[in-house]
Formats: sequence, C-alpha cells, structure tokens
Amino acid sequence: MSVSQAVARKEETPVSPARRPASLLRASCWLALLLIAAKAAIWSSRGWDNAARRFLELLMSTWTDVLFALVCGVAGSLAVLALSKWPRIAAAGRLLFIGFLTLCAFYAVAAAGLFRYFNRPATFELFGLVGNATVVRSSIMERMTVPTALALIFVPLAFLILASRRGRRRQTTPIAVALAMAWILSGWAFHRAQWREDRITHIWLSPHVELLRTTVNHLAGGKRPKFPKNFPPDDMDEFRTFGARGVTRLGTFRPPADVTRPKNVIVIVLESVGAKYLRLYGNPLDVMPSLTAEARHALVFDNIYAHASFTYCSFRTLHFSAYPGLPWHYALLAGSVRPLPGTLASALRARGIRTAYFNNGDLDWEDQRWLLERSAGFETMDDYLTLGCARLSSWGVEDRCIFDRLLQWIDEKPGQPFFAFCWTDQSHDPYLLGPGVVPIDFFGAKAPELFARDLSAYLNVLHETDRHIGRMFAALRERGLGDDTLVVVTGDHGEAFADPHRQRGHAWSVFEEEVRVPLLIWNPRLFPDGGRSSVVGGHVDLNPTLADILEVEPEKEWQGHSLFDPRRPERAFFLAIAGGDVFGVREGDWKYAYDVTSGDESLFNLRIDSREQQNVVAQEPERAARLRERVAAWVTFEEAFLRGRTD
Repeated sequence: MSVSQAVARKEETPVSPARRPASLLRASCWLALLLIAAKAAIWSSRGWDNAARRFLELLMSTWTDVLFALVCGVAGSLAVLALSKWPRIAAAGRLLFIGFLTLCAFYAVAAAGLFRYFNRPATFELFGLVGNATVVRSSIMERMTVPTALALIFVPLAFLILASRRGRRRQTTPIAVALAMAWILSGWAFHRAQWREDRITHIWLSPHVELLRTTVNHLAGGKRPKFPKNFPPDDMDEFRTFGARGVTRLGTFRPPADVTRPKNVIVIVLESVGAKYLRLYGNPLDVMPSLTAEARHALVFDNIYAHASFTYCSFRTLHFSAYPGLPWHYALLAGSVRPLPGTLASALRARGIRTAYFNNGDLDWEDQRWLLERSAGFETMDDYLTLGCARLSSWGVEDRCIFDRLLQWIDEKPGQPFFAFCWTDQSHDPYLLGPGVVPIDFFGAKAPELFARDLSAYLNVLHETDRHIGRMFAALRERGLGDDTLVVVTGDHGEAFADPHRQRGHAWSVFEEEVRVPLLIWNPRLFPDGGRSSVVGGHVDLNPTLADILEVEPEKEWQGHSLFDPRRPERAFFLAIAGGDVFGVREGDWKYAYDVTSGDESLFNLRIDSREQQNVVAQEPERAARLRERVAAWVTFEEAFLRGRTD
C-alpha cells in the first residue's frame, strides 16, 4: 500500500460520519484541478483550433502544478496524522493547512494574470522590485477585468467550500489521487519527449514553486556566481574611480574652431524607452518624429547601454556615474561605506549655474529624493505632487507637465545659465494617454502576434511625449537659447514585448530590447550637420561625457569615462535581476551573458545577428571564456568596491 493510500484510508476512517474531518488529500486534488484550469486560461489566449495539440500542451505544462498540489496534500495529511494524539492541535493544523491551500488557490488566479502580462512566472525578485505597491495600482487596474476580479473573489471561496466539505465516507480520494499521479507521470513523460519552448515562456513551471524557490533562495543569501578568479588584474582598472586613476581633467572633447561651448544643459531621461522602437535606430515606425528631425543637429550614439534594466539602478548611475552594484548589494544605499559621489548638477551649481530636477513621478520612490538632497545638486526639485497637474495614473502625471514646468522655470530668470534634469514617467506601464489625445493605429492589419494592445498603447505614449519634446525645442529657439543649450536625450532602460525574445516588460534579461538605449547630444552650434558614433558605452559614462563637453572637472568618485576619450575601453557591462541573476558585457560587436541561476552562457555577434538569435558559445569558446573573465573582473571589483575595500 502506498503512502498516499495509507493516508487516504486513515483520513477516511471516522469516529462518526457526522464528525469526519475534511480530507486534505481530496482538498489537494481540488487544488490540482484548479491549477490545471488556471493554465488552461493562459493557453486559451492562443485559441483551441487544434484541440488535441492544445490538450497535450496543457498536460505537458501542468504536471508540475499537480505535483505541487499532491505533495502539499500528502505533507499536510502526514503532519495532521502525526498530531493525532492531540486532537485540538491536529484540528487547528488542519484548518491552517486548508487556509494555506486556499491562499494557493487565490495565487493560482493571480499568477495566471501575472503570466499573461510578463509571459513567464513571477519571482520574489520581481515583487521586491515593486518597492511601493501603491505605485503599481494603475498597472493592475488597467488589466483588472470583471471576470478576473470575480475569479479572485469567488474561485478561492469556492475552493474553500469544497476543501472544507466533510460528507459521508467514500472511496473517491484514492481514485482522485491515482488520477493525479497518472497526470503527473504522463505529463512528465510527454514533456521530456516533446516539449519545446514556444512564445509562452516556462509555462510548464509551477508559479507557486517558483515563488517559493526564489524566496528561499533570496532569504538564504542568493546564489553567488562562480566566476573564474584568474583573470588579469588589469581587467579591473576600467572600473576604478577618476580619483584612483589620477585623472583630474578630461579635455578630450574638441569643439569646432571658433565655436563656444554651450552655457545651458537639459537632460531628458525617457522612462522605459529603449532604442528598439525608434526610427533613429532602424525601426520602420517613426513614433517620435520630433526626435528624428532634431537628430540632424545632434550626435547620435548607436551602442549605449543601461547597466540594469530597472529605473532605480539607472537613476543612481545617471546621476552619480556609479555602477548600480550587484543583485545582493546595490550601490548608494543608506549606510553604504562608499562616499556619495558628486553629481554633474552639484559641480555646475558650484559654478553659480541654476539647477533643477523635474520628475512627473514620485520622488520618494526608492529613496530618490533622499539621494538628490544628500548630493546637494539641485536647488529646485518638483515631482507629481508639486507640478500642479491632475494625476494621470498611480505612477504620476502627464509628461506635458514636466515640459511646461521646465519652460516656466527657464523664464523665471532669463539670461542666467541653467542645468535641468527631466525624468519622464508617462511611458511606464500602463501607457496612458493624456486627456483628449486620440490614439494612432500604428499597425493596421499587421499587428504583432503577442501584446499588440500593450505595444500600441506604448507607442502612442512615445508619440505624445515626442510632441512635447518638439514644443521644448521650438521654445528654446523662440527664446534664442538653441545654440547655447546642450540637450541630452536618453532612456532609463528598454521595454520588451516578446519580440524577438519571450520576456515582457523589463528587468528580466540583458537582451538588446531591454538594455540598449538611445543617446542623443543636441546642439546646433556643436553639431551643425549631426553625426553618429559607434562607440560602446553606458549610462555610467554620461556625466564624464557632459563634463568633457562643458570643461568641468570630473568628480573623484565617478566610475565612468568620457565617450570622447579615445583611450576608454570599448565595453559596457549590464545585469538583469527579476528572473535570476544574469550578467553580461558588450565588447565591440560581441555580446556575452552568463545566467548564474541556470548556468547558461550566450555569445552573439551583433554585427551579423542584431536580434540575438544565434548563440555561438560553442563555436567561439575562447572568446566566450575571455568575456567571462571580463564579467568576473567587474563583479569581483564591484563586490570589493561597494564594501570600501578598493578604489
């Protein structure tokens, strides 16, 4: 007799039929059925034209869910059996376990919605990145349909009723357990023989197990990467600060003869805007025509990267020219042993230049206000609370409000040099248009297979923000400030819509759609005919580059390099944090990534494979090994640097 049959027989042997407690094994079978239904709801988005094939996919993708439910039922039953000598404690344990299974039922419904959005199971790291749960309210409510809301309420309630039902003595539990085991074995066998990852990513994983696994892994300190330690010591030199390198002046940018450097600077960081969807970087759609037009007076950088595809990491890097740190030790946290680097704003403010920071999101999210106040760089700071606009979403107000406030602030003291840092927020999910803005149909009959609705909304918001960027450029010219103002436009990270890879959103991967960002440096006097640069760099290099143009001494704690410095390394480093720790580097045309969680490596030649479809690690083992050493040097240096053990 198997353990499950013994437990079932024990549970089915009551003292009195009226007092027979609910079977935890039967409850787990109800949970298994619910988990199968949740996965079926995800598969339904692809249709059921080939019902036999879809049923086989459902079988192959739910055996882990049924296994999870059955293990829970066996474990709970054994625990209650062990407590049978203490009836009250056993009864309390049974109630607690039914409560746990009900919570699992609730998460099954929620996990289906999360999967439909992210195209993969949620992890502890993902929930940890939210920071302030109230901020994501609009992103949730935008997708909270009536059926979903009802399912979140009534599915757990129905499960609780079924799981708690006592009833008369029957032999249904062993039959249900046997069917569950048959489902597990057949699903596992077909999965091993036929499973192929399609556009739906890792749907065969149990969302409950993934959340538990990543939570336990995080609480245990995470998995440290096993990088080689025999890399050349010189590999760490490029990460050292300006002070450690002994560099006090830059002087590598040479403006055209008889051309004076600009007096004013505006930095615009576009939320969730990568290079992928811009005409300037090869997209056939021109969703930001003003930016495309103004590029004729700008130096456009083709190969610039966010070091982590998440806002608070890019915030620290863009302001302080410091790498974002590591998944288990981020940079510039409270109590950090490293001194807080100065910002470009603080250096310019020391010269008597007006400084302002405008963000139409929440400055109190992830300690942004605290960091900016400590840096003492900005005289004026406004966010959604003080911009004077009605709230558009839980993330903030319209991007329009930033540019209105920027022009108002410039006009307050005409003729005085200024530095303004503007961080937009409207292009964050759920990509809501401003009141009265009519959406454009960018796709017609050629909408993408997946996430067409989200992508269309995203592109429309980019188009709306671009209109306000165009207003800003026109206003600068009207005020006679065009030639004297340096305008910098970049994105804090990219955004993925399951093309060409399967992830959705950001923070999941180091693929181009998430980490490659635009960078334009605009000034009609410095760049009258525009230009392109193919140098490889990252956000950490922005402050030194602007300091080079403006003839400002670099801060000693900055880690970046001027993009105009011919001696700078042609590399950029990046990491992903939501789905496991992934580290990567771009060197020339080559891009390498190492997934610490899975142990997988990838190597792409971007010159001939810009969509990163052909992993050539096996064909280029020496190159992969050398780039792995580069990444090892970066991680090793940052580990020591953030703890104050090296400069």
